[in-house]
Amino acid sequence: TITDANLCLGRLLPDYFPKIFGATEDQPLWREGALEEFQKVAEQVNTFLRDQSEGGEEKGSGQSQMTVEEVALGFVRVANESMCRPIRALTQAKGHDTSRHILACFGGAGGQHACAIARSLGMKTVFIHKYSSILSAYGMALADVVHEAQEPCSAVYEAESYSLLDDRVAVLEEQCVAALCAQGFHRCQISTEAFLHLRYDRTDCALMCSANGYPTHQDSDSCRYGDFRAAFTSRYMKEFGFVIPERPIIVDDIRVRGSAKSGIHSEEKMKPSGREAGVETVVKCYFDDGYLDTPVYLLEELSCDNTIPGPAIIIDKNSTILIEPDCTADITQHGDIKITIGSGKVHAIGPKLDTIQLSIFSHRFMSIAEQMGRILQRTAISTNIKERLDFSCALFGPAGGLVSNAPHIPVHLGAMQETVQFQINH
Repeated sequence: TITDANLCLGRLLPDYFPKIFGATEDQPLWREGALEEFQKVAEQVNTFLRDQSEGGEEKGSGQSQMTVEEVALGFVRVANESMCRPIRALTQAKGHDTSRHILACFGGAGGQHACAIARSLGMKTVFIHKYSSILSAYGMALADVVHEAQEPCSAVYEAESYSLLDDRVAVLEEQCVAALCAQGFHRCQISTEAFLHLRYDRTDCALMCSANGYPTHQDSDSCRYGDFRAAFTSRYMKEFGFVIPERPIIVDDIRVRGSAKSGIHSEEKMKPSGREAGVETVVKCYFDDGYLDTPVYLLEELSCDNTIPGPAIIIDKNSTILIEPDCTADITQHGDIKITIGSGKVHAIGPKLDTIQLSIFSHRFMSIAEQMGRILQRTAISTNIKERLDFSCALFGPAGGLVSNAPHIPVHLGAMQETVQFQINH
C-alpha cells in the first residue's frame, strides 16, 4: 500500500504512530516488514528492466537498476498522479484553472501527499486545518443549516417573465425562512440565495446559476434578484468555450437556498511565542535527491510566528504532514498550516525507458482524452452523441500512433489508429 511506501521512505514514524496493528491490535508499524516486501517488488522490477535492456535494439535505451527507495517513491508518485486525475476532471474540465486556487487538504494521510499533488496541479499554496484528520466531523458540528426549496418553471428568460420569476423566488424564500425558523433560528441568522436552472433553447445541458456577483442595474435586462443572463453566459463560456447568443434561454427550475448561521465560534487566535520552532528529533527521509536530514516538529508546540522550511515533518495526534524540499510551512493565527509550494526539482525526460514516468504520463494523457469526451457529450445536440454516447476521443502522435484512448465506444478501439494514419497518408 501507499502507507507502506511512505513508511519505507521514512515519511511515517512508527514511534509517533498509533499502536493498533497485529493480532492483538497493540503493535506499532513494522518498517522492516515493509522494506522486505518492497525488496521483493524491486527485484521483480529490476528483472524486467534487465530483460528489456538486453533485448533493446538501441544501446543505452534501457533504464538502470532501481533501489528499494526508488521503487517505493515511484509508487508514491504514481499514486499522487492518480489523485490528481479526478481533481483535474472536477476543475479543468469545467473551465477552472487549478493554478489560481488553493489546495485544501484533509484526512489523516492527506498531509503526506499535499505538497506533491499541489505542485503537479500547478498550485502555489496548500492549506491544512489544524483538525484536518477529523475535519468532516468537526465541520458537521459547526456547519450552517441549509434548507432548499425548488419548483419547475419552463419559462423563457426575457422581460415578460421577470415579474413571474421575481414572485416565485419571493414565495420560495418565504418557505425557506419559515422552515429554518421552525428549527429554532431567528430571522437575523438566515440568509437566502436564488438560483435559476438555465439552458439554451433546443439543448438539454442546463446549468444551475446564481446571480451572486452579477447585480441588477437600472439599465440592465434582468430580474430583481440579479442578472442571471450574464451569470449563465459567463459560466457557459468558461465551461464550454462558446455561447449561442441567438438562442433564447430557458428557465427549467427555480431554486432558493436558505442558510442559517450556527453562530458558533470555536477558534481563538494564538499569541506569538517569540522563539524559534523547537525540533523534536531529526530523521532521514528519502526524496528525489536521496536521503535528507528531516527535522520533526510537534504541531501542538508550534506558534503563529513559526516558519518551517522543508524538508520537515509536522506531527499531530491524528496526522503526519510532510513538508517537501523547496516548500515552506507557516503557522497561522488560528493554528492552521499554510504551505507555500516551490518549483521543486525538474526531472529531465529522455529517450531511456522510465516506467514511473511512463505511468504518470499515461494518467495525464488519459485524463485529457476523458475530459474531451465529457465536454463533447455535454455540449452535443445530437441524440446519438449525448444519449447513446456514440463517439470516441483519443490522442495521437505526429505519425498517427495512438497515445491514449478514453473508453467510450469499445468498437472504435481497434480501428482509430489505422483510420487516423490512413487520413495522414492520403
